[in-house]
Amino acid sequence: MRKSCLHKTIFISAFIFGIAIFAHSLYSIDVDEITKNVKKAYKNMKNFSADFEQTTIAAGRKRIAFGKLAFQKPNLLRQEYYESEKSQKTSQLLVSDGKSVMSYTPMLKQVTKQEFSSKDQELFPGFGQSLENIDKNYNAKLIKDEIAEKKGVHCVELSPKKQEEGQMFDAIQIWVRDGDSIPVQVMYKDGKNDATFFFSFKNIKINDKLDESLFKFTPPAGTQIVTIPNK
Repeated sequence: MRKSCLHKTIFISAFIFGIAIFAHSLYSIDVDEITKNVKKAYKNMKNFSADFEQTTIAAGRKRIAFGKLAFQKPNLLRQEYYESEKSQKTSQLLVSDGKSVMSYTPMLKQVTKQEFSSKDQELFPGFGQSLENIDKNYNAKLIKDEIAEKKGVHCVELSPKKQEEGQMFDAIQIWVRDGDSIPVQVMYKDGKNDATFFFSFKNIKINDKLDESLFKFTPPAGTQIVTIPNK
């Protein structure tokens, strides 16, 4: 269970970066043009940072979380969850230094750590560098959303062309502003577990200078470290 949750958290983080690349390349509402632009945009994208609001709907319950994240190629990540929207107190911290991923929960005084199985491993298979092959890996289509379109926002859906074992999400939708190609919301649906995840973000910065210390973490003294083995 711990490994599955960590993988989904990593996926969400990595996917946000991927969506930023995807949206940054969107200059029209033509889906074919979108997939062509993704490859070029990814090569020009160095990093992504933003404030986020995450809404999770599962088992008839809704949970909302807030925080900040920063992602830098190829596998550097810092995602910090706060106790509330107005609080700056960390409830969970996720950090990748490119070699391993650590998830720290202050309340439990516990860190879960997992090494990458290879130096070329992505934070989650199917995103990151593989966005360069998005047209081969996914079917893309525009989704009609009249309310969003009146606000100058269009929705695009991605669905995997191949169903693979262990695949976490069945469908992904992205709402993107027309004017500046910035994504305002992402939705991904986990049909197997009957769960839906919404991710909205703001104050986006692309190719900003990020301090290397963001992607380093030393657990406080007395913290329990649990290592999760690779498959």
